[in-house]
Amino acid sequence: MKQTFMKEKEGCLDSEKLTRTDYICMVILILLFTLLAFFRLGNTYAPSSCYTTDTINRDIVLDFGEYTDIGSISVFLGNLNTRHFSISAFNEVTNAWEVINGDAIAESVFAWNKIDLNYRLRYLGIVATDDTAVINEMVVTGSDGATLVPVNAADYPALFDEQEMMPESKTYMTGTMFDEIYHGRTAYEFLHGLVTYETTHPHLGKILISLGVLLFGMNPFGWRFMSVIFGILLIPLIYLFAKKIFKSTFIATVTAGLLTFDCMHYTLSRIATIDIIAAFFILLMYYYMYRYFVEDSRYRVSATSLQDKFPPKSVYFPLALSGMSMAFGIATKWTGVYAGAGLAVLFIWYSITHFPKKQTLRLFFFCCLFFIVVPLIIYTLCFIPVVGYFEYSGLIDKTIQGTKYMFDYHANLVAEHYYSSPFYEWPIIWMPLLDACDEVSASMSSCVSTMGNPAIWWFGIPCQLYVLFRWIFKKDKKAGFLCIAYLAQYVPWMSISRITFIYHYFPASLFMILMTGYALLHVKEHFSWGKKAIIAYLVIALVCFFAFFPVVSGLPVSREYGYSLRWLKDWILVL
Repeated sequence: MKQTFMKEKEGCLDSEKLTRTDYICMVILILLFTLLAFFRLGNTYAPSSCYTTDTINRDIVLDFGEYTDIGSISVFLGNLNTRHFSISAFNEVTNAWEVINGDAIAESVFAWNKIDLNYRLRYLGIVATDDTAVINEMVVTGSDGATLVPVNAADYPALFDEQEMMPESKTYMTGTMFDEIYHGRTAYEFLHGLVTYETTHPHLGKILISLGVLLFGMNPFGWRFMSVIFGILLIPLIYLFAKKIFKSTFIATVTAGLLTFDCMHYTLSRIATIDIIAAFFILLMYYYMYRYFVEDSRYRVSATSLQDKFPPKSVYFPLALSGMSMAFGIATKWTGVYAGAGLAVLFIWYSITHFPKKQTLRLFFFCCLFFIVVPLIIYTLCFIPVVGYFEYSGLIDKTIQGTKYMFDYHANLVAEHYYSSPFYEWPIIWMPLLDACDEVSASMSSCVSTMGNPAIWWFGIPCQLYVLFRWIFKKDKKAGFLCIAYLAQYVPWMSISRITFIYHYFPASLFMILMTGYALLHVKEHFSWGKKAIIAYLVIALVCFFAFFPVVSGLPVSREYGYSLRWLKDWILVL
């Protein structure tokens, strides 16, 4: 009998079954992360009634009853970004309008945008100079910061009906941050049948984000809710994966614990972008592919003849689920294609070494269905809510044109960003991404950074090298599986010329954590002090997570403390 992929000893199979202890450990980790993820996730309210201007109705004239010192105007924009306004004061002596700011700009959608004026006036004129603008609320403050309500506020009821929602300080709690201005906005547009703004990625992730908006409204909590759900789901998934590979409750708990207290996992679970959703489906597709290898190896050990018999449901069902998970991953983000290529490498590698030719042909047609036909159908269906900028003759044509636009956009993108970083900097966390940073007092800031937990990511580098060594020199197929899965998420970025960020490494980091679990298993098995050392390491990772917690969660923190976390010269975690 050929060596099976799992090379399992007789009597070891029960060790991968979930026990009561497994469920207890999973529940504890899930509850811990859930509490942390929902902690200060965002306000459950935001201005919702809107005032819309167009080419005919673009003037807003506010009367404050008497001459008043105006400090600023704060505008909560609707779904149209970067709106321009001409702001003027009426001079009662010359009987003419005098321009204060001819090109005032409010940039961020579903967020408060402050425009400083510092002008004494009675009549304030605001002209929207774009063809259309959507304003959900407008708050005028005096030079002392007090809210000023114009005497003619009743003329603009949608602008002055939610004044109490104006925060004392603008933070991630009160509006969109980073790419939420694209994905959160598009989720809102899907629900309201508006022209789709974000068309550079497939649409399943934004459809899923819209479910949170549908449940809780267009507010920070609502548009981030589904990201939290997928962040939570990653924990039992990686636990099950680790348990299946390592057959150890202790190592599965440690592996899932490392993910629970990884800073990037935490941040991406609390921002309305598609990356956490795509990463979940990527890990899921590899989990089911591994389960397929296990079930098929088990079947081959027990079967009497493999020449004509197609494997039972217990074998091909995980394979089908792997294909469907890949379909959801690609329909969320094209990084799912990289992951799919890794699956193909693994499947071909396994098939060559295990399958009779006749059975290989049958499985080929089975895979064509679940790894080609089903993904194409799901990908196409996700274009249904898209309202595009181009003419199309039907859903298939819409999908083809939308896909071509995505490819052209990413192939020709020329952009720069201070917090961008190339692929070779990601494992060492050379350049974290500052998603949001706002001043809340003279000495305190609220900042959200996307970065890995140094205790996990830096320790993961030697663990990866150890797993690679085990694959190449010891021919360990489990190590090979993890290496191929990791490289499939990482290597494609080495040829990408467009701007990239550290969060692009997140799917690969999931397999880095599994590789760390592999290395720790060997420490536990080969050293009498191994288990104690692993527990000590997990405590270090936990302490490191909470040390960086203020600058990845948005919790107001002193700038002095934020500066103390600058372990590498390019780390800017607080402003």
